[in-house]
Amino acid sequence: MPTTTAQVPLAVVAITLVSIALLLLNATLLVINTAGTMDSHRQYARSYEIKRSLTAFQSTIATAEAGQRGYLLTGQAVYLEPFRRAARSWRAEIERLRELEADNGGAGGTQRAADLDALEAMTANAVARLEGTIAHTGEVGNADVAGTGWATADMNRVREHVERMLQEEDTRIEALRGEVVHDMWLTVGIAVFTTVLTVGVLIGLQVLLRRYVAARARAEGALLDANQHLNRQVEERTSELTELSQHLISVSEEEKARIARELHDTLGSNLTAINMDLNWISKRLPEGQPELRERLQRSLQMLADTVELKHEVIEGLRPSHLDNLGLAYAMRTHCREFTRRTGVPCDVQVTEDFDDLDPSWSIALYRIAQEALTNVTRHARAQSVRVDLSRSEDGIRLRIIDDGAGMTEGAVSRAKSHGLVGMRERMRQIGGVIRFGTDPAKGGTVVDAFIPRTAAT
Repeated sequence: MPTTTAQVPLAVVAITLVSIALLLLNATLLVINTAGTMDSHRQYARSYEIKRSLTAFQSTIATAEAGQRGYLLTGQAVYLEPFRRAARSWRAEIERLRELEADNGGAGGTQRAADLDALEAMTANAVARLEGTIAHTGEVGNADVAGTGWATADMNRVREHVERMLQEEDTRIEALRGEVVHDMWLTVGIAVFTTVLTVGVLIGLQVLLRRYVAARARAEGALLDANQHLNRQVEERTSELTELSQHLISVSEEEKARIARELHDTLGSNLTAINMDLNWISKRLPEGQPELRERLQRSLQMLADTVELKHEVIEGLRPSHLDNLGLAYAMRTHCREFTRRTGVPCDVQVTEDFDDLDPSWSIALYRIAQEALTNVTRHARAQSVRVDLSRSEDGIRLRIIDDGAGMTEGAVSRAKSHGLVGMRERMRQIGGVIRFGTDPAKGGTVVDAFIPRTAAT
């Protein structure tokens, strides 16, 4: 069979590595620039949030001042409620600004923290003056004009400080906007450059790959032809081996039957004749010969054991019950013998006698049960076995179920599982199927053989 060594050209490998390097470089640069853009965008958004908080703080202070003036002008306590809300909430706005400035970081963080400290001190002083004017007005019944002037001057300083901080945030926002635009254009430029370069490299790679694919296709065509030829040879050999296996099974059964008949006819008649002669001698042996009589009795016992052994050998080769009394009786007899030899209870469930069954089916099912029970004895360590033989509209099913250790994983496909292979070949010979599994209830092994009704045709 021809062999082909497929080796990628060095130029293709080199260009592929260059393409991968360019793509990795492109991805790395994109990640770096995208991270920078996202960071700038976060600072941009945070500056807007700082500006919004400054505006809210400014509005809170204005509300406090407006409430104080309304109370001083009208003397109505209803104006004190917005003043008190503002006096309670302005420090929360300051804390919110501190949190935003802490997250913002940067080189100007110390200066902004100092600005906030100064703003807090000025606001506390201004609010205290506003509260003083309100308290003094309530005591004397007249507006505290001097205190109001001082409070207004303090509030103006607070507003000027807030305006300056707002201008700084506007300057920072403008600078961040420029950074975001710069990062975006840099990212786009890098992406376009590396993409154009990668496309050029990939075009060259495509040309080389076309040549390589054409050469590879020719080599694969030759390899495919060789594989198809090999597959045909394997199929032919497999078919031959299957036929040989089935032929050997048939020949083996015929040879076993022939040997069983010869043992039954020849050896059986000889043992019967010997038994008759020994019994004749026993009846005519003088009473005064105890040693000879003892030896004769031992010979008669050995003859009886030999007859029993002959019977077991014949039944093992070709069960006479199967040919004379049918599959059901043979199955029950074999299970009783199995229980006698092993001590493991064997429950047989047979729905009918199966006298009309094809002889090839009968011997196949009997041998499968025989082999399954042998495996139970050797491997299962079971406490009980059940054999079910039944007929349905679809065909005939034989199930042997034990409660032993179960079948190990891969046992069916193991090279030395000759017994399982033999059972499968017997079923294949008569058109049936067999499956090996585990009983989900008891955990033991399940041997399930089924002969479809169509196999009879």
